[in-house]
Amino acid sequence: MRTTPTNRTVKIIPFQHSYSSTSDDTTSLLSTWRDKMKRMKVMDWIELFIPCSRWIRTYNWREYLQPDLTSGVTVGIMLVPQSMSYAKLAGLQPIYGLYTGLVPIFVYSVFGSSRQLAVGPVALVSLLVSNVLGNFDSSGELYTELAILLSLMVGILECTMGLLRLGWLIRFISHSVISGFTTASAIVIALSQAKYFLGYSVERSSEIIPLVRSIISGADKFSWPPFVMGSTILAIMLIMKHLGKTRKSLRFLRAAGPLTAVVLGTAFVKIFHPSSISLVGNIPQGLPSFSIPKEFGHVKSLISTTFLITGVAILV
Repeated sequence: MRTTPTNRTVKIIPFQHSYSSTSDDTTSLLSTWRDKMKRMKVMDWIELFIPCSRWIRTYNWREYLQPDLTSGVTVGIMLVPQSMSYAKLAGLQPIYGLYTGLVPIFVYSVFGSSRQLAVGPVALVSLLVSNVLGNFDSSGELYTELAILLSLMVGILECTMGLLRLGWLIRFISHSVISGFTTASAIVIALSQAKYFLGYSVERSSEIIPLVRSIISGADKFSWPPFVMGSTILAIMLIMKHLGKTRKSLRFLRAAGPLTAVVLGTAFVKIFHPSSISLVGNIPQGLPSFSIPKEFGHVKSLISTTFLITGVAILV
């Protein structure tokens, strides 16, 4: 049987990044950038270094301000307990979680250009910081200094990758890797937070088996009050999320679940003062004074972790 060939249009998609590195290509690229810089005006330079000047000129205040203000207040209220919990996860004082929740968002709103990027502390990165600095006393100044130094090194590496336009590396990471990474991260983070539910300390680790072994070995120290309170708050969040998903008229409950849980938990502790539930305590007011990390002698030992945290940030 003979088939008739069909005419099909073949679409050719060119490479966005050249894989050849000849001297002619480099010279051409440099000359292109030089010509572009000569044509740039003052406003172009301002938009280059302060990207917020682009969208703020076309911002529709009447249409966008109310929903932006609502979402900002909602996220801001939730960011307070969330950032403090991430700081505790990293082995730092809760105030450092508030610093990382406020400063990066403010800075990125001025100097950032992406409308989809989520900026702020991440649970898995906090866990990595806790693990790599696990040999130091978390209550000492050295631990805090090393955590700040590690953050500085990660920031320098991420800025360097941004200037070199290395974001295309993410294309080589498959969906299966990201899915497995996300699932494993959720399990490890949940197990590491079990100590607040169970009422006794659990070994700090980024591996599942040591965490499970530590939880089982300390079962004789189990405390009912934090378990009941934690389970109740978790149940409230899950129920409100389920109702918001299944019923259109109650859709607002899906977003209000975490906020409701935080308010109820705070009110309960404020009214009844349960002695068996640990509290965050007093938090210093205001912002810290600017200072440069002093422990630069530990830079060499933190290099591998810097690359690891940067890779995790790209995956997230």
